[in-house]
Amino acid sequence: MLGVCVLRLNISNNIKEVQRGLNDVAQRQIPFATSLAINDVLNEIKRNTEKRMRRVLHNPTPFTLRGVAVRRSSKRNQTGIVFIKDIQAEYLKRLEEGGDRRPNRRALLVPVGQRVNKYGNLPRGAVGRTLAKPAVFSGSPKGNARAGGIYQRIGKGRSARLKLLIHYTDIARYIPKLGFQRGAQKTANARLPSAMRKALLRAVSSAR
Repeated sequence: MLGVCVLRLNISNNIKEVQRGLNDVAQRQIPFATSLAINDVLNEIKRNTEKRMRRVLHNPTPFTLRGVAVRRSSKRNQTGIVFIKDIQAEYLKRLEEGGDRRPNRRALLVPVGQRVNKYGNLPRGAVGRTLAKPAVFSGSPKGNARAGGIYQRIGKGRSARLKLLIHYTDIARYIPKLGFQRGAQKTANARLPSAMRKALLRAVSSAR
């Protein structure tokens, strides 16, 4: 899980300021208001994270966007978390932290001039269909052992040439660009004070 717990400390630092000048009814509603404020900010962090994914990733899949989740606070547990679910975090953490990816067994497949789906990935079964085409083979051209991939032989005889269709690579390098934790903290710092004031008004108005 790629998670950020950003709100509890900020609430604690501001709670004394909020308490000043409140009557008894408002004082009793502070735990409820705190929870409301935390959850409002958590939801805003989630929305902002999804917006950023759409902006910095190339057509993120609906599955990727569904990876952003919220663990809500309550009156008794005034800690809230926005996190990326385990499966999505497995690949998104590289876009958050950077670094290299090495496959466990098979090489990574990088399409070269091939049709990809709207999310930038090879469609399911694309490799098998490509290998089934005439004059297509998987391997490395003679004299270039590092250029492994799927090639198509175009032409015959000495004039024949090889066209690379899918490149095999044993490493993929990622540059940090998601900005999940930084963006979450920025939203929390900016939105929490006003969210707390609004939540307190809601809590007091609903008090019996």
